[in-house]
Amino acid sequence: PGRALALAAGMTLPGLWLGGQIGQDFMPQLDEGAFLVQTFLPGEASLEEVDRLNHRAEDAMRQIPEVIEVSRRTGRAERTEDPMPHTISDVLVLLSHDRERPISAIEAELRERLSGVPGVGSTITTPLGMRMDEGLGGTPADISVRIFGEDLDTLARLAADLRERLEGVPGLADLRAEEITGAPQLRVEVDRAATARAGLTPGEVVEAVRIGLVGEQVAELRIGQRRYGLVVRLPDHRRGDPAALQAMRVDGHDGARIPLGKLATITRTIGPSSIRRESGSRRIAVEMSVVGRDLGGAAGAVEEVVRGMALPSGYFYDVGGRAESQARAAGAMLRAVGLAVVGVAALLVLALGSVREAASILAALPAALVGGVVALWLAGETWNVSSMVGLIGLSGIAVQNGLVLISQIRTIQAGGVPGREAIREASLGRVRPKLMTAGTAILGLLPILLLDLRGTEIERPLAVVMIGGLLTSTAFTLFVLPAVCMRFGPASGAYLPRP
Repeated sequence: PGRALALAAGMTLPGLWLGGQIGQDFMPQLDEGAFLVQTFLPGEASLEEVDRLNHRAEDAMRQIPEVIEVSRRTGRAERTEDPMPHTISDVLVLLSHDRERPISAIEAELRERLSGVPGVGSTITTPLGMRMDEGLGGTPADISVRIFGEDLDTLARLAADLRERLEGVPGLADLRAEEITGAPQLRVEVDRAATARAGLTPGEVVEAVRIGLVGEQVAELRIGQRRYGLVVRLPDHRRGDPAALQAMRVDGHDGARIPLGKLATITRTIGPSSIRRESGSRRIAVEMSVVGRDLGGAAGAVEEVVRGMALPSGYFYDVGGRAESQARAAGAMLRAVGLAVVGVAALLVLALGSVREAASILAALPAALVGGVVALWLAGETWNVSSMVGLIGLSGIAVQNGLVLISQIRTIQAGGVPGREAIREASLGRVRPKLMTAGTAILGLLPILLLDLRGTEIERPLAVVMIGGLLTSTAFTLFVLPAVCMRFGPASGAYLPRP
């Protein structure tokens, strides 16, 4: 027993250390047979320029052999649940079914070709992944650092500084700071003194400007079943011309028609293209993708860089995106595991009637999980929702096997067999059932692990953990748990036959 326990400890402690070195992620990358590429252009870009540059990006995507179709949607309707400016486009890239290269290699080539299109920024995700990430974290980006504050110029400066600092962090791609400024505007400043001399109020001047630029419906025309609103406004070629606006007449109360240029100053300027608010405060986001690195490690490196920045008073930040969903899921999993351990311990005490026996099963449990940790490391997977579910299921199997073994030891002891002989007899009696149970489960999980079928990416980490864990769990039940029983159980008088 002593040598068996020493060997188990020698395997368990390095295994636990190795588990801490494995990266963390939210969900495995799912091969949906398509990519959803979001392209970004500067806020001052016209619709024609957005369309021209996106055509260049689409042509670059079509050069990839696995791409069979590319379609795009630019902007959104003004009245929609998902409003977006015309400078942001969603490009759906469909892939062929008989492709030979892995999805990661195709994504790397797609990112490389898009980097060759000047003036176009991009974020690569999948259709389903984008909806999940936007619904959970509010953005399709893997990591989104949101900086909150009052002044837009200060926010833009902090975002540019942060983006420059993050350039050297390994594993980050598609770095992009949200556009705040850059939209050309016409600024109309009302001259209150001149307006008062004309017998008008500043509000009446502003109302005249609104009618001239935006328009106002004054009547409705009906032709058959259709209705058409008649809108009064300036012609399109005059609405963006400061000289034409200055010549626009404003009706006075005495019937005089006064040029707008005598009542207000009209100048061209550059203003904010969008103002985003969250939690009652203005904010700007620096978004990025994670490539060739686990999400948890990349998020930790990004947060370390952000902590090194000196933010002005009243400005603060948080880290969102898929990294926020991963941290939230990890916290929920840890709480679920803690509650499960407490519940299992209580049920073991009720079933066995002994705190010491229940503690023996739980204390030897880590030795049964080492195989899952090692298998996860060898397969290059990360801790995510799927692998954590596999670890929880593996723990349940190990606890169940331990409970069955101890119950069998008690039954044999009740027949008058001494402690060590009862342990030996019960352990030998569990060899065939245990090997059959573990072998059946492993054979059932092998197709998920070995066959490259679409959709198995979600279950593969679970299968890796379960198969690796079942191997060590079998050895745990046959060797480690009997050694624990001999040291702390029937041989020492701790287990007594129950009446």
